[in-house]
Amino acid sequence: MPAPLLLVVTGLPAAGKSTLGGQLAWTLRLPFVTKDDYKAIVLARQPGLPRDVAGPLSFDLMWHVAGVTLAAGLDTLLETHFYHGLSEAYILKLAQAHGARLAQVFCHAPLEVLQQRHDARVASGTRPGIDLPLTYAQAPAYWCHAPLDLGPAPCLNLETSQGDPLPSALAWVRGLLQAQPQEG
Repeated sequence: MPAPLLLVVTGLPAAGKSTLGGQLAWTLRLPFVTKDDYKAIVLARQPGLPRDVAGPLSFDLMWHVAGVTLAAGLDTLLETHFYHGLSEAYILKLAQAHGARLAQVFCHAPLEVLQQRHDARVASGTRPGIDLPLTYAQAPAYWCHAPLDLGPAPCLNLETSQGDPLPSALAWVRGLLQAQPQEG
C-alpha cells in the first residue's frame, strides 16, 4: 500500500487555515481533521470546562482521529493553530507511526489583517469558547508566526490576504498526491 500523505495546515489564528483546509479536503476527498471541531464538541458537552483542559483534550482527540485515518491508509489533512516546540514532535511521531509522507501548508497574512479577521469572529459569537479576544501584537513566540520545523517535509507558504489561495494550494497538493499514486 502506498504511504499516505499527512498534510498539515498551519499558521496563526484567522490566517485562513480552516477555510483553505476545508476547501482542500472537500475538493480532494481527504479526511479533514481539525482541532476546533473537537473543541466545539467538548465545549458543547462541558461548557464550563477550563481552557487548560478543553484545549489539550481537543488536541488529544485530533491526534487520535488523524492516527485512525492514517492507519486506514488515507491521505489526511490535519489543521489547527499548532505550537512551535511542541506540535512538531506529535506530528513527526504520527507520520512515522503510520509511514506517512509529510507536507505542510503555512497560511499567513499581515498582523493587522489577522487582527481584523479575528475581531470579526469574536464579535460574531458563532464559536463560543473557541474565538476568544486576543491581541496579535502580544502573541507568544511559540505560536505559528512561521512554518513548523518538520525537517525535510515540503512546505507551501501562502499569503491569504491577496486573492484566492485555493488554486495554487490545490495544484501543489495534487502534485504531492501524484508523486506516489494511491491504489485504486
